[in-house]
This record gives sequence, structure tokens and C-alpha cells, in this order.
Amino acid sequence: MKKNDMMGAAPVRMATDMDGGALAGWRWPNAQKPPLLFCHATGFCASVYKQMLQALSADFDIYALDLRGHGRTELAADPDQLQSWNIYARDISQFLNAHKRTNWILAGHSMGAVTATMAARGRNDIDALKLIEPVAMPPLLAYAAKLPIWPYCARRLPLVQQAARRRSHWPDRAAAQSSYARKKLFAGWSEGVLSDYLEDGLCEDGEGVSLACAPRWEAATFAAQANHFWKAVADAPAAVSVLAADHPSTTTGSVARNRFSRFGASVALVGDVSHLAPMENPDLVAKFVLNARYDA
Repeated sequence: MKKNDMMGAAPVRMATDMDGGALAGWRWPNAQKPPLLFCHATGFCASVYKQMLQALSADFDIYALDLRGHGRTELAADPDQLQSWNIYARDISQFLNAHKRTNWILAGHSMGAVTATMAARGRNDIDALKLIEPVAMPPLLAYAAKLPIWPYCARRLPLVQQAARRRSHWPDRAAAQSSYARKKLFAGWSEGVLSDYLEDGLCEDGEGVSLACAPRWEAATFAAQANHFWKAVADAPAAVSVLAADHPSTTTGSVARNRFSRFGASVALVGDVSHLAPMENPDLVAKFVLNARYDA
């Protein structure tokens, strides 16, 4: 992708009225191009993908959501009521209904890839699905997550425990930026992406800044695995393309890649990136998303 191909419209904030509040996000308007809806990973928000989406803004009319409980979205997020990601999928579907477009490209990262696929079931306005490191868990996990014992098991999951313990408050944005910049997780991120994340990943709370995605909601999302993702892939109304990281952190390992292939999805195995590929190499992932329309 050439640099002069990356000079589309500058992003503007958007908000869509929903049942119970507003769904926030970012918009790169380009009305003459196909509409692209992008959904983020657990704990993040639309702003962290600004570099990747800016690289696509000359080719798509882009909408990027802050999903429920994340970023600037104002919708109820009760962690005690979250058992699956169906509520995210319903929000995405309601957003699509509100905007009344056709030929949507649905794209997402991690949880966002899964929920976009779930939202696509039964629709006739989807042109392609582009999934970046989807959380492609074994099908039996969805059934196990419905069992009465699951809440006790989920509490022991490392991601759930880490999210629940996450620091959530700083005296100001500079202190939060400094704290995050010291963490190994962010060392491989492309320059500027951390600042983009914190733009909407933090919110003012009257005594400093706090995480926009509350740790309990993030932990509940990681625990809420009663998701029939593979059924949604099987029923997908359009071609499915998958980016999988050739890295230990991947959520799309060899078994999942083989299952995707059996369902007719195309799978690109990419090296030199982790599960957080859009933050580490925004341009590489933008190229992948751009090809979604042509793969279809």
C-alpha cells in the first residue's frame, strides 16, 4: 500500500442512538466507496485502530465502533449479567439496521471479529467478513460455558484474573501514558498507537482519569464464552477471510485454521506479529482488510 493511497478523509466522531443509549465511535466518511464496519478487541476501543483505518480511508466508507462497555459508548454494561457475547452482536446488528446500507464489509479484531460474524447471521446486506485474529475457541467451550459450574471455572482463567486486577485510575493522562509505555505488552506497538488508544481508552472521572472499559466488564467479557462462533462461520452470508498470527499468542491456532478452511474460509498465516497485529503493524493489517472485498 503506497503512502499516497492512505490519504483519505480525516476521522470524525460519531454516535448512533440505540435502545438504552448511544453507540459511539469514529467515522472516515467516503460516501462513494463500499461501507466498512470495524469492531475492536476486548478492553480496547475504536481509537486504537486509527492508523490502520486511516490507511483504508481512501478505499472504504468507514465506521468504527466503541462496543458496549468500551470507549465513549453510553450503554448499560452490567458484568453480572454477561454470559455470552450475544449482546455485542445484537448491538452491531442494530447499528447496521439503523444505517440502512448494503454491501457491508464487516471487519473486526479478536472479540470484535467474533461478534461481527455473529451479527452477520441471517443478513442479506453483507459483502464480506474479514476477521483479524478471531477468538476461535473449540466448539465444546461454548457448551461448557453454559454449565452451572462455569462461573467458578472462569474465575481461574489467567485473562479473567489479569483483567479483574487491572489498574484503572491515574491522576492524569500523562501518568497513564507513562505507566503503559513501560509495559512489555506495548513495546512492539507502532509509534503513536498507544496515544491513539488512550484517547478514548481513558475517561475523565473528576479525580483524574480512569479506564473507559471497567476491569470488571473486561473480565466478564473474557469469561463470557457461551458463543456459538463456529455456527456463525458456517452460516456466514458472505465470504470469510481470516488473518492468523504465527505467534504463541494467537487465538487462531492450527486446529482453528483447519476448521476455517473446512468451512471454506481463506486463511492468511502472518509472521512477525502477535495477537495484537493491528497495533504492531497497522499497514500490514490494512492491506489484509483491503483485500476482503476482492477476496469476496
